[in-house]
Amino acid sequence: MTAARTLTRALAACALLAGLAGSVSAQTAKDKGTPDEEVQDNGPRLHLDQRGRPALQLPFGEVVFRGRAATVVQSPSRDRGTEVPEPGWQTRRVQVEGTLFKKVEFEVSREFGDADDPERDAFANVRFNRTFELRAGQFKMPFGRDALIGGANLDFIFRSLPGRLIAPGRDLGVMAHGRLKSRRLVYQAGVFRGDGDNARTSQTRGGRHAVAGRVLVAPFVSSRNPALAAFQVGGAVVTSQLDDQLGLRGRTVFGEGVFFDRVFVDGRRLRRGLEASWAHGPASLSWEYMRVSDQRLGMGTAGEALPSIFASGWYVAGTWVVTGERKDGRVDPEHSVFRDGFGALELVARVERLSFAPGLMTAPDPLAVAPAANADRVTTLGLSWYLNRYLKINGSAVFESIRDPERSPVAHDGRVPTAVIQLQAAI
Repeated sequence: MTAARTLTRALAACALLAGLAGSVSAQTAKDKGTPDEEVQDNGPRLHLDQRGRPALQLPFGEVVFRGRAATVVQSPSRDRGTEVPEPGWQTRRVQVEGTLFKKVEFEVSREFGDADDPERDAFANVRFNRTFELRAGQFKMPFGRDALIGGANLDFIFRSLPGRLIAPGRDLGVMAHGRLKSRRLVYQAGVFRGDGDNARTSQTRGGRHAVAGRVLVAPFVSSRNPALAAFQVGGAVVTSQLDDQLGLRGRTVFGEGVFFDRVFVDGRRLRRGLEASWAHGPASLSWEYMRVSDQRLGMGTAGEALPSIFASGWYVAGTWVVTGERKDGRVDPEHSVFRDGFGALELVARVERLSFAPGLMTAPDPLAVAPAANADRVTTLGLSWYLNRYLKINGSAVFESIRDPERSPVAHDGRVPTAVIQLQAAI
């Protein structure tokens, strides 16, 4: 009964979002009329923007309304003690964004169903010119390509493990950003109150006073070969301060197990990341490597520093739109299912690994217990079906393997195969 109720609500939410977009589209077509019927009107006007999203045109700007609802159904597994499929909401988000006076951009979003932290992005951005913009409020810190992609444009049902557990996520701050030399270089640099909501839980508050920077370079952007011009490479750094608290932990893909538990840390937290991406025509490739170190100053039995805790992760991902549509974030089918078409099909694949380990102890302390290293390796194969620009169904097979079987949801060999289906509606 619970599974059926969840799926019914998900379908209703998806239909509501798609219906809203459709009704606005119809109203927009009606408002256009014939040339003789057009009337000059400087008042508010509801229409669809270039991406098919409901928008309110104002004399001094534009406000865009967006929403996303997604539910997932996970295959049964007797190893986890479940004998029926496990459905559940993944996201129910409403977002308002816009541009005022051609210079000020804003965005506010809220996640329904998250009683502890419902507010997501809430910021304003002032564009002085293309080379210098200033953003203030709560938003994602500039670190991690996978972490910075919007949920509606994700190629996979879940973000990568490094993108969820190493990348900092959102926090309150101020950031300068812009692009130089005809988009050859993009930069982001900011200061933040904390070091991201990914590091905060009911048991730990995360770091403080983070300083973050990220640079993206498109070395061949001026090339006449569009496939070569699409290549990008970049790097990012985030540093913050820890105050005798619990550090990061390693969780499995579906959050059902902890393969590396938290230990107390104190000192500096340093995140470093490298990334590369390419997208041309119906295909895309991406790679990312992240590493974080947490110091443990003064935590030895005699007040000496213990070895830092290191976490490192990487992934390699590729996608291919079988039906031939151009890969540009979310695929827009040339032939919608609701207009005598088939939609668009996209194959996706990703291999990733996340590991935790303590550093080497230069002066062994017999009373200091070092946590044992562990790692999680995941392979994801999937197929995405875009029914139209608003509706998408994802199916994925996830093969997870914990290096230490004793610290995994499946103790006998550490392997966790899972099938997942996602139904998503986004405008």
